[in-house]
Amino acid sequence: MWPPVGATALDVEGLYPGLAEVGLAYGASFRGLRAAWRRGEEVFAEVALPEQEAGRAAEFGLHPALLDASLHAVGLGDFVDGSGGAALPFEWSGMSLHATGASAVRVRLTSVGPNAVAVEIADETGAPVARVDSLVLRAAAAPRQPARGTAHRDSLFRTEWTALTAEETVTADWAAIGTWTGDIGAPVRTADSPAALAETAERSGNAPDFVLVKCRTPAYDDAEGADAAAAARSAVNEILDLLQTWFTDERFTDDRFAGTRLVVVTDGAVAVGPDADVTDLPGAAVWGLVRSAQSENPGRIVLADLDAATASAAALPAALATGEPQVALREGVAYAPRLARVGTDGTLVPPVGEPGWFVGPMGGDSLDGLGIQLSDAATAPLADGDIRIGVRSAGINFRDVLIALGMYPGDAVMGGEIAGVITEVGPGVDDLAVGDRVFGMVQQAFGPVVTADRRRVAPAPRSWSYEQAATTPIVFLTALYGLRDLAGLRAGERVLVHAGAGGVGMAAIQLARHLGAEVFATASEGKWDTLRSLGLDDAHIASSRTLDFEEKFLAVTDGQGMDVVLNSLAREFVDASLRLLPRGGRFLEMGKTDIRQAGVVAAHHPGVDYQAFDLAEAGPDHTQTLLRHLLELFEQGALAPLPVRTWDVRRAREAFRYVSQARHIGKVALTMPRRPDPEGTVLLTGATGTLGTLVARHLVAEREVRDLLLLSRRGEQAPGATELAR
Repeated sequence: MWPPVGATALDVEGLYPGLAEVGLAYGASFRGLRAAWRRGEEVFAEVALPEQEAGRAAEFGLHPALLDASLHAVGLGDFVDGSGGAALPFEWSGMSLHATGASAVRVRLTSVGPNAVAVEIADETGAPVARVDSLVLRAAAAPRQPARGTAHRDSLFRTEWTALTAEETVTADWAAIGTWTGDIGAPVRTADSPAALAETAERSGNAPDFVLVKCRTPAYDDAEGADAAAAARSAVNEILDLLQTWFTDERFTDDRFAGTRLVVVTDGAVAVGPDADVTDLPGAAVWGLVRSAQSENPGRIVLADLDAATASAAALPAALATGEPQVALREGVAYAPRLARVGTDGTLVPPVGEPGWFVGPMGGDSLDGLGIQLSDAATAPLADGDIRIGVRSAGINFRDVLIALGMYPGDAVMGGEIAGVITEVGPGVDDLAVGDRVFGMVQQAFGPVVTADRRRVAPAPRSWSYEQAATTPIVFLTALYGLRDLAGLRAGERVLVHAGAGGVGMAAIQLARHLGAEVFATASEGKWDTLRSLGLDDAHIASSRTLDFEEKFLAVTDGQGMDVVLNSLAREFVDASLRLLPRGGRFLEMGKTDIRQAGVVAAHHPGVDYQAFDLAEAGPDHTQTLLRHLLELFEQGALAPLPVRTWDVRRAREAFRYVSQARHIGKVALTMPRRPDPEGTVLLTGATGTLGTLVARHLVAEREVRDLLLLSRRGEQAPGATELAR
């Protein structure tokens, strides 16, 4: 009998609006609950597909929208503690399908334990359609209320490499195509080519369990630009040829090789940890290719990325025994990629719909206190002589770290140098225009838009990347202003540059050598090769971690010491550096943690002119003069941009922590997320697939893109391609 005898009708009119209030908004195709009744702890429901979906019911065993709607009546019962009317399926057990093609069904829900229900689904005649013995439910969390300018971001994910618990290595038969040198703890027979491997398998009657293929990237170690692209092309084409043979040659498509897994091995093609680098770009391109092949041939290919540790090669069999399609081994530990929600690792999430924001300290005395703050940089009217810049990259300086940690004196503003593109010019600016690439000094640099005084910026050389340009102004201007303008460094004089492998240090060494000075420098021993690359020999290099530099440099100079010291150290290191000026000289203090009184210094060290300085003292007009002179020196080849390591601004906390630990050589930069250029072309691969189609429409409707290049394997022959293009 339907409705069941003794059952009381329930009001379902407010069900879907109520679910939307707790974050579960259902579209028209999924609003299938028509009526419901309750009898004791049982809930009964009538569910039907909407007209636009009913005609497709025969395409499925059980239409997914019909199954989903069959569970909506859960909220009308007392099945989940604390559900507040909304619960989500968590664990299914004992599901069976008895009939197919239903477009309307009757549902019975009964409790089978804490937060668990049994689901019986029948057609309109009462004949069984499907059954679930137990469905464990979980209460839906109430949605967070977004702050101004933010949006609900639970749907955004990142890739996180997670350590695996490798099982015991299974006994396997191993082979390799080409050269294999790693010791995996088991014999590996090699074959020169796929054909040779197939011949061996045919003679023995057995195929190996695993076939190792080492991705070779010849001539890549020092390759740049076109050479690097050629190396990547070579590596990808070689693996592509192998994959095409593996999946089309009849010698590998018969039953003999059905259980064989092809293992493509790379070195440094993926970055496993937050501070890790991709060191093998051609290998990374191979990973992209092979991942596509994996999706089309599940269970047939494995990607394995190894480091140089002997233990990693030895751990490869155990890693492959886990069945993971992609693994990376570091120091013998196996990792696999997993999805993790954005923000769970300290990643900053920029506000949605707010054009102006920046990363800055939000309080506290740790780098975890960095957060995103709103600004009016994108909308405020421009004053006379100002320009508005769309930031592409911003440089981090140690000063910024001190500000973030609350250790910098005064009310300093974090973020001082950028490179980007002018988006608007204010009154009185007639020598720069919208679209010009510029670099220079600003405030609140760690965001997508800034305003700047025209006098503090200059055109960026076309040969520089935005990252190079963004990390140039402060360090080179500081070195130029300090050594030339304040110290008056002359040819033949001796200068000591502390922290010579840092940003200002490397810039100062270049500039001092250009001025003809004899340069001495300190750095941690692990960075001495950097100083050597700048032209210093070991007699002119000492550690910045001990006071030995004083005795060493006095000995090298026969007790005469230095003429100029450019200092960024503190406490006893300052005292030792002052003693390196026995004949008097100029002591330039850049640090802010141990500033001395000039008169006191002069009393204890006769003839020493002590001066603590800041680049801001140069003023905007002189800053423009300094910028122009710097560009001349770069154009002449007297100076060169520093090495740069980059982070996305959303990973600012990681980047700041890296700088605070003095792990970098040269400079660190943050790059800014930016919208596609409406005047440019967007290339979209896989464009005729479901995801590609959605992305293409999103680019046009939401991002104002008008020029798209849509690529797919079938091109115009793909279903829907003509309509998509139209």
